[in-house]
Amino acid sequence: MALDYKTILFTSNLSAASRIAFKHALSLAYKYQSRLVLLHVLEKSPSNYESYMIGLFGQEKWQQVLKDNREEAKHALVGKVSPKQMARTALSEFCKEHDVDDEVSAIPPSVVIVKEGDVVDVILQQVEEHGCGLIIMGAGEGLLSGSAIGSNIKAVLKKAKVPVLVVPEIQGE
Repeated sequence: MALDYKTILFTSNLSAASRIAFKHALSLAYKYQSRLVLLHVLEKSPSNYESYMIGLFGQEKWQQVLKDNREEAKHALVGKVSPKQMARTALSEFCKEHDVDDEVSAIPPSVVIVKEGDVVDVILQQVEEHGCGLIIMGAGEGLLSGSAIGSNIKAVLKKAKVPVLVVPEIQGE
């Protein structure tokens, strides 16, 4: 059975573990001459938080508060750069750190995607949309110490129809 890794989906939460997992994604992309899809998902606010705020302010007032403060909060929190721009920049920086340049790289062109929504749903949608044959995710220390892995990784492992490589965060990398 030939491995079909023409396209590899690398998911990143922009953590140290993601950086380490990216090295593996890049290595496999070179080995299999795969197109690399780099994905970061901006999680929506938990519905219980929004419900709490609506209960506190009322639906109409809450929507007005959001509207009035969205730009100001965005500028204050991210230094006048949107979260999508920050994520795209970070993922692009991962590529630069490893001399991945679409023009001269030995791998097919990569794509950087930043989406908003449920992390697991977005990952699975991108696998389908891009025809990915492998998903690569980074895991923090918990995986090595025997504690439970994150719910997003568990859900992707359970629901994915393609292999999932979970790369633990290795100290000293």
